[in-house]
Amino acid sequence: MSDSNGKAGRKGGQLGNWVLLLLVTLATLWLADRVFRAYEQSQLLPQLPDPGDNAAVNLASLRYNDTTVERDTTEGEFRILSFGDSFAYSVMQPDLSYSGLLQGQLQENVPDFRFRVVNLGEPATGTRQYRESHRYWSRILQHQGVLFLVFIGNDLLDDAYLYSAVEWQPNRAVLEGGNPILDPGNPRVPRKYPLRMFDYAYAWFMSLRTRSDEDLPPGYNWAGLTDFARDDFLEINSRYLENFDPQELPALLPGYEQVMLLMQHAQRFSEQGIPVAVAIGPSEIQVNDGLRNEVLALQSRQQDEFDMQLPQRIISQLHAQHAPDVTLFDMTAGFRAHAQATGSSLFFRRNTHWDKEGNRLAAELIGREIRSAWFGQPGNDPATGPHQALPSNPLLSDQQIRQYLAPLNRFHGGGFKVTGAVRPIHLLDGISDQPDNWAIAPLGSAVSISFAEPMALAAVRIHLFDGDGRHYRYSLEAEHGDGWELVAGAPETSSEGAQEWTLNGRPVSAIRITGIESTAAAGSPTAGYLLIHEIEWTQKQAESGY
Repeated sequence: MSDSNGKAGRKGGQLGNWVLLLLVTLATLWLADRVFRAYEQSQLLPQLPDPGDNAAVNLASLRYNDTTVERDTTEGEFRILSFGDSFAYSVMQPDLSYSGLLQGQLQENVPDFRFRVVNLGEPATGTRQYRESHRYWSRILQHQGVLFLVFIGNDLLDDAYLYSAVEWQPNRAVLEGGNPILDPGNPRVPRKYPLRMFDYAYAWFMSLRTRSDEDLPPGYNWAGLTDFARDDFLEINSRYLENFDPQELPALLPGYEQVMLLMQHAQRFSEQGIPVAVAIGPSEIQVNDGLRNEVLALQSRQQDEFDMQLPQRIISQLHAQHAPDVTLFDMTAGFRAHAQATGSSLFFRRNTHWDKEGNRLAAELIGREIRSAWFGQPGNDPATGPHQALPSNPLLSDQQIRQYLAPLNRFHGGGFKVTGAVRPIHLLDGISDQPDNWAIAPLGSAVSISFAEPMALAAVRIHLFDGDGRHYRYSLEAEHGDGWELVAGAPETSSEGAQEWTLNGRPVSAIRITGIESTAAAGSPTAGYLLIHEIEWTQKQAESGY
């Protein structure tokens, strides 16, 4: 009996020891994680520049592909702020990126100024973020010129399908999603797990999936380490083909909306005396015919199903209508001519970005256009010699393109203004039954519609996205001459689908909707956001309005 009691006692003691060991281990992990997070917060996280300060800005500390820049220009300096996505960021070291090479090229050919081209390219951004980035940096860095790069690869797709972040912050994708394995200068990794050590393990795993086994040639930076598997590389270029497929145009309208807004933004600065240039940069399927044919075969599609000049033609119409004083030029012909004449790839491995020679060529082509448009030097044909042009297969006439863009003109010139929403064209396009046709705004941020003239509204109808069964709480307010009025019931109601709210017919100068809560699953990319299919209103005289 005593022996069995002894065994039971030993088992109980062992269990207690295991429980104690588990508790000590968990406590140690928790304490270590707290210490690391405190260190990360105080020592590792970058500090954004204070707009009211006068100190020089260390762009490298914010993981931009540049160095330190003084806030004010000195006498004789001509500073250009250069914006774009990862192509502008470049896989090259700062002095070998197209921004760095452009600086030297302008200095050599326009000796009247000391040039400084500041590379503010940000990976994983689109034209919407370029506009926000310029708004931010124009308050901090004095400049005499602006350069935007629109990449005919993922720029239109980023805005149309929200591949890039809804809310912009300076260089957010690199600072918050950076990989310390690929980017040794960046201590930040994605926050996915309760313990930061698991985040680092995840970052290591992701780096193994994309990191090149080959050493980088001299002059390349950490971004050049990405080398996609062949299947992934072809899939990326398959997505790029959507830009040239007329069947995809309805889905791409929010992308062209952001190009239009970028053009309007650029025109305003041009009218203030700051010259602005917009360069159109080609993807590899526009330069490498063999790659494009391989992608077409993969999709079982034919070349004549695509209009390889379509994005340029649409952007040209937006430019002519909204930004006549802005310099717009397309580098595609120059890239094709150089590749065919020299046999150069111009793209780095399976990285998707321009290589050293591609950056040099981009700087040369951009420099020619800027010297001609801004400084009056004779221009040259950007094509360096005879070359085989992209297949010319115009599937839409100029009139059809104007009809395609007509909703943007009505929306942005229809007597009202929408603020606070991303993909705002979907708010008032008359479509409420397509699952991907919605505008989006962060919870807690108001989506406002301001009317040019007060309107006597009888009712407002809101169509919410509820395709996955999510519900929302939100507030609806109407602005009268004496302030904002809360529309009764909205904040307390758990809503889905369409709701109609009755107003009293008083003149309304604006309405605003603010998301309060969403039941979207925590792992959903749109958790934390209000998704609105459509907003309609009825005037007191029973006239429908959009």
